[in-house]
Amino acid sequence: MTAETIDDGDVIRHPLGAWRLLSGGARALLLARMVNRVGGFSMGFLAVLLTDELHESVRAAGLIMAAFGLATIPSRLAGGDLLDRIGARTTIMLGLIGCAATQLLLAAAQSTATAAIGAVGLGLSYELIEPPTQALIAQESDDRTRPALFGLLFVSMSVAAVAAGAVAAVVAGWDLRVLFVIDAATCLGCAVVIRGFLPAHRVALDDPGRWPWRDRRLMRLFALATVFTLVYMITIFGVPLTVADRRIGLWVIGVTTAVSAVVSVVAQPLLRVGRLNASDGSAAMATGFVVMAVSCAVLAMAHGPLAVLVFGVLGAIADVLLMSHLYARAARLAPAGAAGRYLAVFGLSWGIATTVAPLVIGATLTVRDGVPLWLGTALVALTLAVLAPRVGAAPRHTSAGAVVAD
Repeated sequence: MTAETIDDGDVIRHPLGAWRLLSGGARALLLARMVNRVGGFSMGFLAVLLTDELHESVRAAGLIMAAFGLATIPSRLAGGDLLDRIGARTTIMLGLIGCAATQLLLAAAQSTATAAIGAVGLGLSYELIEPPTQALIAQESDDRTRPALFGLLFVSMSVAAVAAGAVAAVVAGWDLRVLFVIDAATCLGCAVVIRGFLPAHRVALDDPGRWPWRDRRLMRLFALATVFTLVYMITIFGVPLTVADRRIGLWVIGVTTAVSAVVSVVAQPLLRVGRLNASDGSAAMATGFVVMAVSCAVLAMAHGPLAVLVFGVLGAIADVLLMSHLYARAARLAPAGAAGRYLAVFGLSWGIATTVAPLVIGATLTVRDGVPLWLGTALVALTLAVLAPRVGAAPRHTSAGAVVAD
């Protein structure tokens, strides 16, 4: 079953339309990634492994974590390049097997040097999976169906992340190293599923010499996405600190995370509203940025659990509208067969934002109870709402790539 054999109006009319548009291989990939994501909770405990198990300082643990983060940048670029050269299945399997091997190395590490090698190796494997996954979604869709399919990808990851937190809460109290073993097992299980159900293919490059960095439209969209992801990562890192500083109760973070995942599922029909998603989705993106601005403004004034929950609900709605359309636009700009390289470059916005966001938080969160930080992010989001319809809006391709059977 492929996008060509189903009326793409099903994506608009039916709640399961996006799922029905996927081929059997893409469905297997999505389910395997969800299982892998449920097991992907160990990275949050790497610093704890270094400090508690290996008795390293917080500073040393931070440096190793930074080395992991830096390693993910060439990993993502390599994922896009390998996809365009050897295909999705082989690239994804390389990433998963690499992650499994380095997770087992971390689980067995008895020295800081070994843990550091494992962390860097994990970073080099970690992002190989993302460009092929996203490119496969792009290849099975057109301009009309692509936002809904990307929405399905991101909501599945959000739901799996909540389950991952529940598993981590149980296993972490038993044996910290077991977390890394479980994560490695899910990687290997995912690789087996990919090998069995995702067809082998090569990507037909109509312009193998095309370089994404030279595409001005992609670079403008990349700049927009980098500012968006910076605001996003500021909320990820900054909300727990704000909740703690204002003595609201850290329990609300877990509740808000779970509620946000539910809302991201419930809000999926927004991607089927014709007026909101017509043409290139400009109205959807502008609406998403406005909702994000309101959520940050709510957080600026939050001094109780209810306000934090409202922030989480609004943020989830904004994510549904923005994540799907940002990636759909990037995929639309890619020449046939070059979706991997384009999405890999586009995805670097996350690495940049993850590096810069802590610096912004450190410089501003303690000023006037963090109110200027959150009102500032709200203002930035409103600015993006104005700019979004003008950035990367003109469609270049209706299909992000061609797949040719071996």
